Amino acid sequence: MIRLGMSIRGGDGRHDELTFARRVGYDAVEISMDGTGMIFGGQLHPDMLQAALADFGRHEFWYSLHSPSSLDLRDRANRDAQLAVARATLRFAREVGARILVIHFEQRSPSPEDESAFVEAIWRLSDDAGSVLLGIENIEVERMDPVIECVRRVNRPNVVMTLDIGHAYLAAAQFRFDFFEAIGAAVPLVRHVHMNDNFGRYDPLRLENFTLYRTQTPADTFPLGKGDLHLPVGWGAIPLEQVFAMLKGYQGTVIHEYRSHLFLPYAETAQQAARRLVQLLG
Repeated sequence: MIRLGMSIRGGDGRHDELTFARRVGYDAVEISMDGTGMIFGGQLHPDMLQAALADFGRHEFWYSLHSPSSLDLRDRANRDAQLAVARATLRFAREVGARILVIHFEQRSPSPEDESAFVEAIWRLSDDAGSVLLGIENIEVERMDPVIECVRRVNRPNVVMTLDIGHAYLAAAQFRFDFFEAIGAAVPLVRHVHMNDNFGRYDPLRLENFTLYRTQTPADTFPLGKGDLHLPVGWGAIPLEQVFAMLKGYQGTVIHEYRSHLFLPYAETAQQAARRLVQLLG
């Protein structure tokens, strides 16, 4: 079965976000753990958790969950704290009924010990995940090959790849690899897909100073078409129809991970454009 979803923050405004997603015509929703704001010191706040579960339970969606941006499973200096955040995120995924927990691969470390720490952490989460799949997501700060290699090294049936097409397009431009070859190599491992649009113009600030990078506004990035813009499909330059032709036969969920709050007048046409791409999979 193929489902089309959208990403939401999932905080205090989640009821309106979920109502909007249903009205526009999405079948699935990916919740941002950052957006929920319910992890404090590695623990889920019990009152916030119960309120969130009640709200999400009132809406019939196929759910996935995106792990916090602060999660760094290579951080050996703060190992216990990082694992606590990961376990809290996994607990929320199980309780909300999410089928996939997305975890960023981020940038490969030159330290073999750091890479082993990442793999070991994924193994630990895999042991506790139950029916939740762990989807390791490629990020624009790294080539695709290390992500593919990591998923194969973990070698667990509940550890798969989340293919982020926008990230792959940016990374291909930055690291000078063949975009389509990389997509083809990933396809056998892909069980979850993120799509949006950009212009393939890498923003070096992403690696130089991530904190400063995150302070940029659309007024800074949209005019230049710079970086991971999270535009609606069709608004950038990614050859999405060719990518979806390569993914033909894929069964699962495709998340339209764009900044929907910035494009509200175009929400219906954005959903229709995304739906046309998804229909190429059948």
